[in-house]
Amino acid sequence: MNKIFVTSDGYHYEIDRIGVIAQLDHRPYKYDSAYSAIYDTDDYKRGNDSLQAMRLNFVTRAHGRAIRSIMDVGYGNGAFLEAVKESIPNRYGHDVTGVPLTSAYLMPELIKADVYTFWDVIEHYPDCSFLRDVQCETICVSLPYCHLFTEGVAWFDSWHHRKPNEHIRHFTPFTLAAFMQKYGWQFTDESDHEDIIRKPREIGKQNIISMAFKRK
Repeated sequence: MNKIFVTSDGYHYEIDRIGVIAQLDHRPYKYDSAYSAIYDTDDYKRGNDSLQAMRLNFVTRAHGRAIRSIMDVGYGNGAFLEAVKESIPNRYGHDVTGVPLTSAYLMPELIKADVYTFWDVIEHYPDCSFLRDVQCETICVSLPYCHLFTEGVAWFDSWHHRKPNEHIRHFTPFTLAAFMQKYGWQFTDESDHEDIIRKPREIGKQNIISMAFKRK
């Protein structure tokens, strides 16, 4: 049976049968050029080159051969697409903000590509059913690691990645694998490499999950 709980600021969350934590009372969140500009601040730029290089390495390993085309969904300021322009010949980006890209084609809809990347994106989607139909061989995902099951609701209540209405869902590696499997994607690889740059605020707790998937 699903479990529902309420945080101290009055938001309602549900833990479903596979353990995914979802905000029930989320409202539309404004994603625009001002939101994307967050990723141009010094805090985000610090270590950016290394972070994008690690992401490229992870994607290449997960795909298992040379990548000819890539679709970066929710590309933010386009930093990843800029970083892979010498490595991947066909680059596409899709983002609700529509912020212009200089190193890739901006696509109004999702198109076929070898690889799809969702860097800090899946947790934002109110409805992820589109994952059943994306036309690619490999999907790579990064998102915050939620430790509610080991640390409790009080920890979750003050967790810095709990951003009501913006971050709608929260995962562990196990629940992310189960979530993706529901849409036809099999877990193939996992890494904590982003923590080298995006350092955990709490000792001993992984901050960012990176996982790869292929069609079942």
